[in-house]
Amino acid sequence: MKAQSLVHALRDTAYLDGIDVGAYLDLAREQHPQLYAELDFGRDGAQQALASLAQVFNEFETDDRENGRGDSYRRAQQNIAVRMTGIRRLFELAGGVRDVRDLPPTWRTLDLLAGDGLLTRALRVLAPQVRDGVISSDIARTMVTAALAAGLPAIRQDARFLFMRSATMDAVILAYGSHHVPSDDRTTVFLEAARVLRPGGRFVVHDFEEGSPSARWFSEAVHRHSAAGHPYRHFTAEELRGGLGAAGLREIRVHRVYDPFIMRAATREDAVGQLADYMHDMYGLCGLDRGDATREAVRARVWHLCEECFCFGPHDGGADPTGTWPRRPAVYRVGGQWVAEIPRIALVGVGEK
Repeated sequence: MKAQSLVHALRDTAYLDGIDVGAYLDLAREQHPQLYAELDFGRDGAQQALASLAQVFNEFETDDRENGRGDSYRRAQQNIAVRMTGIRRLFELAGGVRDVRDLPPTWRTLDLLAGDGLLTRALRVLAPQVRDGVISSDIARTMVTAALAAGLPAIRQDARFLFMRSATMDAVILAYGSHHVPSDDRTTVFLEAARVLRPGGRFVVHDFEEGSPSARWFSEAVHRHSAAGHPYRHFTAEELRGGLGAAGLREIRVHRVYDPFIMRAATREDAVGQLADYMHDMYGLCGLDRGDATREAVRARVWHLCEECFCFGPHDGGADPTGTWPRRPAVYRVGGQWVAEIPRIALVGVGEK
């Protein structure tokens, strides 16, 4: 009764642009009944969490603010194929399967840094038997609004306090931005993820290892050329193991996963140019637009940065399972298509409840 009373009291609380908590719950009940059954806005602390959420407006909202890149990020995310290699592997690790097509139809996972729902849309392609198996969760109101507008199950919440019932998820994924979580808050986020996992469920944390070429892209390119900068510290393998263990998880493994950017096009120029556009938009590299630079000049600057940063030497570590992959950005032909590929190795920790 206490929880029901709290939810009733919070119904008029602002939540998304033009949508209060009550309207969101009504929408979830009507359009995403399974998500609605997993929600818990009656948790102790929910009122304070909503009040804190109302104060958040970060770089991923819009491009309008001085340091914003939300619109350009969403524009890049429309192409779900570019990062599909790494995303496929994330789902396999989260589900404990050798092939993503082996995931059961009822599989449920919470994507804590979902943006506007890239992983939800990707799973629809990779494993169509799992209908809306990924709940898109993000702190940015415009990201969640966009996901809901696209018909995806989505929720706005801080990863440190989830409006979700305990023991409801088969997996939780923290990926493509886990380094944005402040070091002092990482234990809290890991404990919250563990709380919503069912027994036997898996928590997957994806980042780019501190000091690696993949992480240097952020410190040497994104931090210098994006409006928001990138003053964030990435995880080490030891920190991942320690964080997963501190959250009470077991069977902890740390993997190095090949997670490239791949663009296919009819011509070499289009493959390189379109991948450069993708990198420019995704990371908000507006500093490269200086002067009267033409589109071709900006593309060349982006590609040059990629060649400088994503260069893997013999001691930079490989991916598991090991295979053949380019050690620096490459352009090659496959059949009738040109392929531009930027190599990247992700650090992925997995723990089981």
